[in-house]
Amino acid sequence: MKTEIKKIDPCVRELIITIEADEVLHDYNSNLNQLKKNIVIPGFRKGKAPISMIERTYGDHLKDEFLNDKIKNYYEKAIDEIDLKPVSPGEYKKVDWEKGKDLIASFHFEIFPEIKINKYTNLEIPFEPYKFKEEMLDVRIEEFRDKLATVIDADSPSEIGDIILSKFCFLDENDVITKEIDRQFFLGDNPYSEEFNKKLTGKKIGDEIKTKLFDAKQESQDKDISSNIKDRNFLVQITSIKRKQLPEIDDDFAKDLEFESLQEMKEKITEDLKIGIEIENKKAIKEAIINKLIEENQIDIPNSIKTNYAREMAKSYSKSGQDDIEKILPIFQEIAEHNLKGTYLIQEILKKENIEVTDEDKENVIKEAAENLNMDVEKYKKMYKKQIESEEFLFQIKENKLFEIIEKSSTFVPYPKKEEEKK
Repeated sequence: MKTEIKKIDPCVRELIITIEADEVLHDYNSNLNQLKKNIVIPGFRKGKAPISMIERTYGDHLKDEFLNDKIKNYYEKAIDEIDLKPVSPGEYKKVDWEKGKDLIASFHFEIFPEIKINKYTNLEIPFEPYKFKEEMLDVRIEEFRDKLATVIDADSPSEIGDIILSKFCFLDENDVITKEIDRQFFLGDNPYSEEFNKKLTGKKIGDEIKTKLFDAKQESQDKDISSNIKDRNFLVQITSIKRKQLPEIDDDFAKDLEFESLQEMKEKITEDLKIGIEIENKKAIKEAIINKLIEENQIDIPNSIKTNYAREMAKSYSKSGQDDIEKILPIFQEIAEHNLKGTYLIQEILKKENIEVTDEDKENVIKEAAENLNMDVEKYKKMYKKQIESEEFLFQIKENKLFEIIEKSSTFVPYPKKEEEKK
């Protein structure tokens, strides 16, 4: 067997194999003798027809059967002989063979190309940290107010945010009601059109409003209202208007949330928000570093690896099985490629750095994790013993130390301005 490798692109190789005529003929005859046992030709008992007659009768079919049976074996034998490791099954491209001649076949397969690290320290990384703003505290307090709100009957006409209970009356061509369905929704926050919400604002219980539920561009989100009738006018009868009553922001409100006072509540919420921002900034710095590493270091990801990874991601979002996965798969291809590039670059840089993990490193990580869970360190060690002893635990520490090395050696700069911002 002779083999030849051609480079198609950074990840794809073409393997051309040549099998000498004698070897191919031997394999063909062996295959033919096996097939002969089950072949019936008129005038002969099963398996007793002469080879020459079988070939005249089934020549092309016999050749196809032989190639289908042996071509994979030839490919696998050739792969064992070459110094390349495919990351995808070989894709059969073409074969050229006539009885008595050499067999020449070609295959395409993917490899993982060598990763060359050009630069990973002393980088200039676009990044601007999130900062605490007072309005964040206001938003969080409003969220708590909403959770503690009570619902009361509205004592004035409907307004945005009210809970409306109504009847949607289906009308025929003569405006005669043919069907009624009950619907409850928040005014201003529902699947219906902007015009619908405007028409129902400022109304009282008992009012009837003739309106379309959706605008021309909207799809019906209501299971009882099909798309072919969504453009009709409906008669909407308001049967109830409820309104959220928000608590006053005072010490009593804070105590309902198990704080001693309003001041303590604000201080604790502010502290929690700042801790959350710090955590988000750490994640964002890592992502910014990965983005810069991808920019500075060329890396190609084999399509098969990228597609398999994207498919696994798509499964989490699929609603209706395999068909749905294939539809949304392109959305995840770019994300998959980015994630894989970052992962493989980090792994390659870790090999270069040869970072060691000390007992102190382990203890620091364990202590921080235990504190985040408000747990005693020794209890944490017992509960998460398996995770602490895993290779993944060690890898995570090495990765964190690598990010620290890159971060300390690099400079963080503002994000580049978009073209419209420059004008």
